[in-house]
Amino acid sequence: MIVSTADAFHHGLGYGDPAEQAFEPHAGGLDLARRAIEQGIDILGRGDYWGYNQHCVRVKSDARDAGQVFRYLRGAMHGRILDLTYSDAADLYRQPKPTWVAAALMEWQLDS
Repeated sequence: MIVSTADAFHHGLGYGDPAEQAFEPHAGGLDLARRAIEQGIDILGRGDYWGYNQHCVRVKSDARDAGQVFRYLRGAMHGRILDLTYSDAADLYRQPKPTWVAAALMEWQLDS
């Protein structure tokens, strides 16, 4: 078993998203996060390291390095989100709301 922690999606005004594209978690934000994280799972699952790197930059994921090393060491895998919530980061970073991080519990299984 390998356990790794990372925030696969940072979102909101404090992370540089424009006001018209900054969503509260329960007003479309978690749906956006789920789609983005699932896209990253698919890209990494295919072993597309450059594509995954670019994806992480776009969605502000700090799983860029750990995800690629994990995939390289373990080989072909498929993943899924088991649970998804968020952590409000507005007060922590003294930024306006919405500023939050998706907290996803993900599982990876080796391809057979």
